[in-house]
Amino acid sequence: MAETDASTSSDEGEHATKTAALHLPRLHTHIALVGALLTLTLSFLTLAAWMGGWPLLASVRARYIPMAPSTALCFTLLGGSLLLQLRATRSGLRALAVVIAAVVSSIAVMKLVEFGTGWRIGLEELLIRNPEMFGSVPTGRMSPVTAGNFLLGGVALILATLRPRSWAAGATAFAMTTVSLIVLLGYWYGSPLLYGGTIIPVAMTTAAAFLCFGTALLASQGPTGWPLRYFVGRSTRALLLRSFLPVTVAAVLIDGAVRNWALTRFHVNPVLLSALAALAFAALLGYVIAHVAALVGGHLDRAEAARRQAQEELRALNEELEQRVIKRTQELREKNEQMEQELHMARELQLAMLPQKFPRVPPDCAKGESALKFFSFYFPTGGVSGDYFDVMPLSDNAVGIFICDVMGHGVRAALVTAMMRALIGEEASRARDPGELLGRINRAMIGSLRQSGSTMFATAFYLVADVDRGEVLYANAGHPQPLRLNQRTRRVHPMGNGNGNAGRALGLFEDATYETKREDISAGDFFMLFTDGLFEVENPSGDLFSHEQLAEVVKNRSHESPHDLLQRVLGDVRAFSEHAEFDDDVCLIGMEVRRAG
Repeated sequence: MAETDASTSSDEGEHATKTAALHLPRLHTHIALVGALLTLTLSFLTLAAWMGGWPLLASVRARYIPMAPSTALCFTLLGGSLLLQLRATRSGLRALAVVIAAVVSSIAVMKLVEFGTGWRIGLEELLIRNPEMFGSVPTGRMSPVTAGNFLLGGVALILATLRPRSWAAGATAFAMTTVSLIVLLGYWYGSPLLYGGTIIPVAMTTAAAFLCFGTALLASQGPTGWPLRYFVGRSTRALLLRSFLPVTVAAVLIDGAVRNWALTRFHVNPVLLSALAALAFAALLGYVIAHVAALVGGHLDRAEAARRQAQEELRALNEELEQRVIKRTQELREKNEQMEQELHMARELQLAMLPQKFPRVPPDCAKGESALKFFSFYFPTGGVSGDYFDVMPLSDNAVGIFICDVMGHGVRAALVTAMMRALIGEEASRARDPGELLGRINRAMIGSLRQSGSTMFATAFYLVADVDRGEVLYANAGHPQPLRLNQRTRRVHPMGNGNGNAGRALGLFEDATYETKREDISAGDFFMLFTDGLFEVENPSGDLFSHEQLAEVVKNRSHESPHDLLQRVLGDVRAFSEHAEFDDDVCLIGMEVRRAG
């Protein structure tokens, strides 16, 4: 929770800073314009003072050194360059501002070289040839401190133009402004820096111009520039900085000025003055702390209230969502129960479509004396299956066995099996020829599915067994080849040419034809028809149970009765996969020939 609150506070502070950046650009632009204009005003007044002989315009007081003409000229260039940077809408004007700032920086470097080496370049002699002396230093000459500050100002302006709102631009401008504040503090306390020495001091008007220019340059970077970004917004840090820093700086300045004024004018006891100052400072600090506490406390209270409101809204939303979930779950449960009932009904209907009893051959024979005996096992993986089979009498001595496997599972596949059953009923008159029957079912299936816009296919195998003629006729439509076992010789072979599937699946190619094949049969023959779910299973190692392995299992179990053989085959396949249930629909039909010919 603490991490969340901290993250929220940080996000609020960043948002507040961006909001301030959106709402205060005009204010910062105005401050920058005013600062640049004040810089130009001070420089123009200085130039007018030197040209008109009014020294007070350049120094404010007679006991202060005046601003040098070269300094005023540099301020004119910097102020004008800043105005160009603020108002420039074209890259050419910004480039001109950079060039002017570079010129000022070059002049500053030359002045520093003069001071460091003692070699006179002579630029200022062009403006003031015979300067008057101010103590032991000449007037009308630039101070080395001023030259250093001009170098900082020129570099800061170049950075602000080329890389706006960068840390480097803000830090350089802040350093220049800090130097000007130090100089002004000396004047504020009545002890100007470098006065009475051999180094030319910085004029008060020069320091004031640097302060105006530095303020303008910092303001031109906007509220997202350094260091203004720390003071803008409604974050706790910004509130503390805006409240403490100005008051603290003002208190220190006022305290020093009052001490100096009281000691020099009234000769007040320093201990008493320190005690009074401490009390005043404590009172001021108490006021500031109370004010900040109110601001920060209000900010925190509002944040806490917003957090509680958000929690309450979240709790209400959670309750509403819980009710919706409960309601939706109940609806889904009811729908699921309804679907389960419908699937159960569909399963019952599908099972009802399968043969409930098998025909006797001949029909009037006693129970247990039929020439053909049938066995079946049916294992759908879901509620309904895509596997289907039928055993239908064709005459007193002939029976047709049809088995198919429709693509997919579920209701859609089950509906196609229902359609397949209907098509077999329609084509019953041609059921004696397996190839012709499969061809007609294929064309009828394609026609029906074309009207619905669906694409479905099915594999199928159809066999006709005639005990009078002692033969079987069969045709294959892409279905796994059935196995034929002679129980006397224990020989097992797939029905068809070679191994694998034969013929094209139903429902894909309208011009597909299916060949009818013939084989002789005799007593003791056993035929096993099945769908691919019986042998296309995997063991835990990922190995497949092949058609050849299935034939080998049948051969190994050939000494058992047909019913036991089929059950043993199912058990062996389950043992291979190590699963109690099959992964795919399984349909298995057995036909034992007891008498033929």
